[in-house]
Amino acid sequence: MATKPESAAAPQSDMPSAERVEAFLRDNPEFLAQRPELMDVLAPPQHDHGDNVADWQAFLIERLRNDACDARDQENHLVEQTRRDRSLQDRIHAGALVMIGAVDLDHLVEIVTSDLAILLGVDVVMLAVETTCPGGQAQVICGVRCVVEGTVERLMEADHDVIARSPAVADEGLFMGASTLVQSELLARFGGDDGLPFGVLALGSRHDDHFQQGAPVDLYRFLAAVLERCLRKKLGLAL
Repeated sequence: MATKPESAAAPQSDMPSAERVEAFLRDNPEFLAQRPELMDVLAPPQHDHGDNVADWQAFLIERLRNDACDARDQENHLVEQTRRDRSLQDRIHAGALVMIGAVDLDHLVEIVTSDLAILLGVDVVMLAVETTCPGGQAQVICGVRCVVEGTVERLMEADHDVIARSPAVADEGLFMGASTLVQSELLARFGGDDGLPFGVLALGSRHDDHFQQGAPVDLYRFLAAVLERCLRKKLGLAL
């Protein structure tokens, strides 16, 4: 009776034996130190110390695992936050450059009230300036929301120059028909001296987490400063 050749025998498992793994670890004692993530999948030995006696070695290993997991979560959060901050910075700079490139005042107003919404990823942008309103009522003139004196002080509570908040107040006199859409908002003050009246750059989003109270607002303060400088230049006022 013919026998199967040795080469046709059932294939052996590719997994190394426990003895080979042990030998490898003994020859490479730094292996686990170089790959600490393996500690998350290894089961530490449990020691029986009798009833009601805690295995502190296993407890400490589990605590170290939890600490490592928390550290990774914090690292991922920091990376994601850095990416969002960089994206916002790029958007703000793009908006500033577009405003600087406006050919005249009408073009500047169009950029602020139309293009900025796209560049900044928001749903509505309003430009409001205090002036003497006909009939004492706020109205839109050439794309600018003209509001009565004292409106900016009322909107910018506690004399802040920038306010970010959610839920939004969404003042109807500022956002007009879009006020019901706005769930979070950012208001940035500009002007108030050297011939330029007080004004507000108002950004609104339908997402309640787009602007949040306590979030950094320096980039938006910079954007409002660029807007003020552009307005002064187009109006022939002192810079």
